[in-house]
Amino acid sequence: MAITLSEFFRKRATLPNSIQSHKSKKNCLREFRQVFGSQEAKNAKNVLYAFVCKKKIPRVKSKSNIVYIGQTKQTLYKRYMKYAEAFYSGVNSPLYRYIITHYGRIKIVYKHFRTAKTLKQAETELLSDYYKRYKEYPPRNFQRW
Repeated sequence: MAITLSEFFRKRATLPNSIQSHKSKKNCLREFRQVFGSQEAKNAKNVLYAFVCKKKIPRVKSKSNIVYIGQTKQTLYKRYMKYAEAFYSGVNSPLYRYIITHYGRIKIVYKHFRTAKTLKQAETELLSDYYKRYKEYPPRNFQRW
């Protein structure tokens, strides 16, 4: 059975804390490290996850609060802690600052999978369901051709 957005959000967990600072790099990095340095992030392995903001962002069709959909065999801690500086630099900084300013804090939601084998398939199914609903991919997922 394919995973849908409804199914994902019905049976998901959420990392504690959120990323809500958009004016101060220092505060943003502190919040990023609080989220991905949490015990929950250290235990969240073989997960399908999404970055979600508080308010819905206009899409080609309708609105969604999903900023990014991904999957990892590693823990969320290992997957993201090494990118703390990159989150608030380069091309990421203006986008995330804009999202946080206009659409609110970012939280990380996730769903565990028993085996890593099904993760890529689940990510593809979730992105496919998103595309069917909104006629485009989430803002931080690269468009697929």
